[in-house]
Amino acid sequence: MGKNFPFPVPGSCLNPECLIKVPPQKHGFYKRNAIDANFSGRILIRRYYCKYCGKTISYLPSFCLPYFQYTIETILMALCYILDSNHSLRACLKLLKNLGWSLAHLQFYVKRFLNNQNRIKVGLRQLIPGIILPPDEQDKRKGAQKVLRIVITGFPQIQTFQARFHKQCRYSFMAP
Repeated sequence: MGKNFPFPVPGSCLNPECLIKVPPQKHGFYKRNAIDANFSGRILIRRYYCKYCGKTISYLPSFCLPYFQYTIETILMALCYILDSNHSLRACLKLLKNLGWSLAHLQFYVKRFLNNQNRIKVGLRQLIPGIILPPDEQDKRKGAQKVLRIVITGFPQIQTFQARFHKQCRYSFMAP
């Protein structure tokens, strides 16, 4: 459908410093890569401009993470194989062979998730009041397994978690 796709129109500016209740103006498109097990290509991203704060806002689809080419489902699948199912990196590469990842690529996602555990816990505490989170452990991997299980079981879809986390914390759970 391309540019004729019925892109959602935000009801107010999405800039956290503005949030004025006037819909921003359409401001063109840009293309970005989106890759998963069944699709690899460029997609259009709608841009909006707020005339009050002067910021341009990109409206990413729910399957995209900011600054990542691979879809959120693909990244979650890799994290689940490694952290939740205890597959080795090499075994995970075989399971994800159609993506053409290297060990370094896989290690990047695991390391990012491990390093973001504390941020993710802070977000989970805000999203699910009264949640019992695993204590900080010496073994980061075991702690990450528990946090990942909470994310998977606590939300109907990973997109729901990402959207709510981003709205609450103003950054992606995989942000540096």
